[in-house]
Amino acid sequence: MKFSLAGLRAFLPELPHDLARVRAALDESGLEVKGVESDGSDSYVTLEFLANRGDHRCYAGVATELGARLRLPVTLPPVEEPEIGDGTIEVAVESAACLAYSLTPLTVLDAKAKLGAPETARLAAGDLLTGSAPVDAANAAALELGQPTHVFDADRVSGTVRIRASRSGEQAHLIGERKPRPLPAGLPVVADDEKILAVAGVLGCEESRVREETRRLLLESAAYDPVAVRKAAAAIGVSTMASQRYERGSDPTAVLRGAGRVIRLLEEAGAAERDGPSTVPVRWTAPPPRIALDPPTCSDFLGVELGLTDMAGRLGEYGFRHEGDGEFSVPGSRIWDVKEPEDLYEELARHIGYDTLPARPLPASPGAPLTPKEELVQAIGDTLAGLGFYETFTEGFYGKETLRLLSPAESEPLARHVRILNAEDRRYSMLKNNCLAQAVAAVSANLRFKQGDVRLFEVTRVFEPDATADNGLCREHEVIWAVALGSRAADQWSGKPGETDVFFLRGAVEEIALRCGADVAFRPVPPAHPLAGVLHPHRGAEILLDGRHAGLVAEVHPDVRRRAGLGGNRPCYLELRLDAWKLRKEPAGRPPFREDPGVERMVDFVMPRPVLSQDVLDVMTAAGPPWVRSIRVGDVFLPRGAAPGERSVTYVITCNSEPVRPADEVNAMLESFIEKVTERFADQGVRLR
Repeated sequence: MKFSLAGLRAFLPELPHDLARVRAALDESGLEVKGVESDGSDSYVTLEFLANRGDHRCYAGVATELGARLRLPVTLPPVEEPEIGDGTIEVAVESAACLAYSLTPLTVLDAKAKLGAPETARLAAGDLLTGSAPVDAANAAALELGQPTHVFDADRVSGTVRIRASRSGEQAHLIGERKPRPLPAGLPVVADDEKILAVAGVLGCEESRVREETRRLLLESAAYDPVAVRKAAAAIGVSTMASQRYERGSDPTAVLRGAGRVIRLLEEAGAAERDGPSTVPVRWTAPPPRIALDPPTCSDFLGVELGLTDMAGRLGEYGFRHEGDGEFSVPGSRIWDVKEPEDLYEELARHIGYDTLPARPLPASPGAPLTPKEELVQAIGDTLAGLGFYETFTEGFYGKETLRLLSPAESEPLARHVRILNAEDRRYSMLKNNCLAQAVAAVSANLRFKQGDVRLFEVTRVFEPDATADNGLCREHEVIWAVALGSRAADQWSGKPGETDVFFLRGAVEEIALRCGADVAFRPVPPAHPLAGVLHPHRGAEILLDGRHAGLVAEVHPDVRRRAGLGGNRPCYLELRLDAWKLRKEPAGRPPFREDPGVERMVDFVMPRPVLSQDVLDVMTAAGPPWVRSIRVGDVFLPRGAAPGERSVTYVITCNSEPVRPADEVNAMLESFIEKVTERFADQGVRLR
């Protein structure tokens, strides 16, 4: 937001002309200066505000910060005290989103009148000058005091003005748009008996906007619930100066003060005058919140000795009034962000100056040792990081847009969620029951920024709906997921280009298993697995530890890639169930090291695709004598003359070389393997090659 130094000087007459000093004071106050410029006659600063500080978004708010920092008196602009009574326009507040409201009738005296030069200059600096005195006065009051106001053409308002929720099927012709648009039901709106006049706290409508021929005005000054305005602005996709202020919490005690400033500006310009008392159907009557401070505790926190009198003086410059006995009342402009004593500690720290606070070493201790689960997570994370993966963080929620990447049918497990009924944002309406959707979304986001090499992992939780769970809603599962896409040329000694694929991620799983001291096995992903339908049916595997499900690794299904707009890119996904993994100090099930070299023999079987190579290996392992050291798959290829779907699998059998065994005994072992496999799988088409 852009501020004129001449404009600030109207609130701070003693503000230094030294721009460097002013900028330093702004920085020390926690107001980030994004830019400084000058046009010869004036200088301007552009400020970046904190998300929770709506009071900063006006000259009075910035002047209060500078005045406290530089110990300068602040002068606020004069206002015309509104007369309150029964106005000619009936007003009804029917929405809890409206916290305070006033409506004042005005008569236009001069449609061509202009505001004074100081107000005009401030509006021009913020690109808010319209040339219409009523509209400019409303904008000027908001810019000066932070209280949004709005003016309606009174002759275009029919019947009672109501602040209510929008109804299904209603339309609003928003200012600046070519035609009306439908509004979602439930938004706070200002309406008359015939139409919607404004989306409350966001933007007015064309039918009631002020025109050059307007002769009667209705001046609205109100306070709205921040969450309601934030939802309304998001629902219609519009952000205005008023909505930005309301979303961060406006001052509900300043409604009449804002109206009085608009009236004063219009009367000084000879543009309009009051035509009756203000109608105030709702006032903010809640007492100001109070926060108790203990000087010794505060002094210890800040490292500066502060007495109660000193604290009261410093906080008083920010508008916090000492009510006695260490209790401070919170001004209306700060009730949304000041809740606890620590919030007042921050105010004191800013007043003292962050650079002035003494530096103290933080208390340190070795801390508690890592738990077994933390050690496991660290080991897996270190292994993935060593393979070039970067840790990422996603939300525990998502919305329909993210889930649409998977598009599960209503009957599928992925369609069942724990839903958030009062979510502030539609993007957080469901607890996630899978991580694949966010992994694919992350890949899509990287590709949009021309980043084709993606290796990400995360430690997170998924939430599986289950009414029998202890909490009556769901079971939580801790998982580590990873996604990979792009080149792995840097990993190859030869330097030849290659792409990350399922085998790359399978290698990552084997590295993790080696680090954890675990024996890992793979088998096809079972059709009953919740992710089976969104992963490639022939390029993936379920991960087993001790015969139990421990995760899966697979290429993302082409349909999912298409919905995510990934083109020809084929990301691969890994997911590990943490409750199935353990970090062992010693490798599990590893045979002792032998100095004598093994003697290898090979046997080939031709088998159709439905027969798993692991099943054949298990039969041979069970039939092997004690001197067989290991049996593994050495090669898979398509033999000549093979029928469709057949492949040849070569098994490498390693035997002990000591003591030396006769060739007949080794051949008998091979014959036994062939006999057992043929007996078990002959009816399924398995044969010796």
